[in-house]
Amino acid sequence: MPRPRAKNILTLAVSEWKSFFTGPAGGLGLVVFLVLSGLVLYNSLAAYAVSNLEAMSRGLAMDANLLLFSGSLEKTGLILALVTPLTTMRAYSLNTAGGHLDLLFALPLSRLEIVLGHFAASVLTLFFLTVLGSLPHVILILHGAGSFGVLLTSFLGFFLLIMAFSALGLAVSAWTSSPLASALLTLGILGIFWALGWAAPYFSQNLSFLAQGLAFGPRLGHFALGLVDFNDVLYFLTLAVAGICLARPYPD
Repeated sequence: MPRPRAKNILTLAVSEWKSFFTGPAGGLGLVVFLVLSGLVLYNSLAAYAVSNLEAMSRGLAMDANLLLFSGSLEKTGLILALVTPLTTMRAYSLNTAGGHLDLLFALPLSRLEIVLGHFAASVLTLFFLTVLGSLPHVILILHGAGSFGVLLTSFLGFFLLIMAFSALGLAVSAWTSSPLASALLTLGILGIFWALGWAAPYFSQNLSFLAQGLAFGPRLGHFALGLVDFNDVLYFLTLAVAGICLARPYPD
């Protein structure tokens, strides 16, 4: 198998990135993400204001990082899970439904280059939305609420989460011919991984440990606390690599 060329991957990624934001899916995804992110930020600010007033009345100080970042990080991850199917279903399912899949494979690109190109496009799109939605947090930090260190580790956590989301979504898209089925199945898989963290306390001790290890939320929460754990990084990278491998149903 020929070695994938970065130029081909980048060209396809940029093309997909542009077509996403010039199409209806891009506009819908942008509006949904920004509106929901705004609601999450408002909720976090309101909770911080109330808690800070209560703490001041008792002569205590509130941790802005804990409420503004950790409090909103999980909700933002869920929003990303809602938007991810809009980016990944385009890779194969939408091309299949439109009769363009053979045309895609006829390009002078290897199967791996096509997969990596779509993967890069999805990662760039979702991370761009994340950065855009995080601009208010930057303004708050500039005014003394929170720290840039925690913001940077949060961005790292989101980037790794987005890699896992994108790869899993591409794997689903590669094995389904219907865009709607691809979107719903991707949303279901990501939702299950997320819900494991909520359900873990109700399992037996061994199952609870397993569920916590597989869940997205607890691992992402570590980054919001400014912690970068090698096991968390390896977890997200493993999911990303597995998804990319499963997104290649057609041999070269």
